[in-house]
Amino acid sequence: MRHFLYILILFQISCLEKNEGPTSERTSQNIAAIKISAADATKISDYVNKAQHSGMNSNTYQVYMDSALMIKPDSAYLWQQKAMPLYKARKYSVGKPFLAKAVEYDPEGNLDYSGFMKCIFSKEYEESIEELLEAKDRFGDSYVMDHTYNFYIGLDYLQLNQFEKAKEYLLKSQKQQFADFPKDPPEEACHYLDWFYLGIVEAELDNHTAAIHSFDMSLKVYKNFGDAMYNKAYSLAALERMDEAKLVFKEALKNKGNTINEDNVFYEVYPYQVFHRLSQLSRAVK
Repeated sequence: MRHFLYILILFQISCLEKNEGPTSERTSQNIAAIKISAADATKISDYVNKAQHSGMNSNTYQVYMDSALMIKPDSAYLWQQKAMPLYKARKYSVGKPFLAKAVEYDPEGNLDYSGFMKCIFSKEYEESIEELLEAKDRFGDSYVMDHTYNFYIGLDYLQLNQFEKAKEYLLKSQKQQFADFPKDPPEEACHYLDWFYLGIVEAELDNHTAAIHSFDMSLKVYKNFGDAMYNKAYSLAALERMDEAKLVFKEALKNKGNTINEDNVFYEVYPYQVFHRLSQLSRAVK
């Protein structure tokens, strides 16, 4: 582990020193990379190793990261690693300036990540939109944390009740994935969560037939996806297809353990997630 971390830190440092591109528009001047010795790189690796073995939620972790940053204060990687556990502990206001530092020193590597964190973790939807649009403009459309930038922008607008804008960006995300994975069938080329949230948006716009289609596409991949079943039942009921709605609702309750399975559901409830640990439906008797 120590050898791996040493190589990782050296790689991060090398990337910083070789990057001669423009710094973030948020900075007032260009920042010269701080060059360090091999001995200092070893110290940083040692501090990071000790931090990771002290528990990410401990203050000891933060002290070790601060020690590493005293040697290399322009390391975007170290700032990101300092911010990340604070967000996972829901200490968003504490972690926010550290994440901003990661963006400052490496916007190409961290601007999209910051936009993701503000969408899923701290729920700063306007700032998330701003950062992801900036990332698209400066570095091109891409993916962060397994999804397109457009996907997260769509979720931001969904949470702001701007449903038409949410649909616009979710359709952009869908089109992007169809282009990236042309040989896959549509239900696989487009992530099942894209289909799910497109169904949510269609339901919010009272387009329930279209919503059911999107939920069905999501269920083709994630066959026992309880949240998709629940929302499909809602749209069936809205279309007065009550017998079907009751059957699908019962299936949803049977599959309440099969909810959104993103890695970060251990830390955050996702938009429109029905079956999470705080939900009464998740605790309901079958």
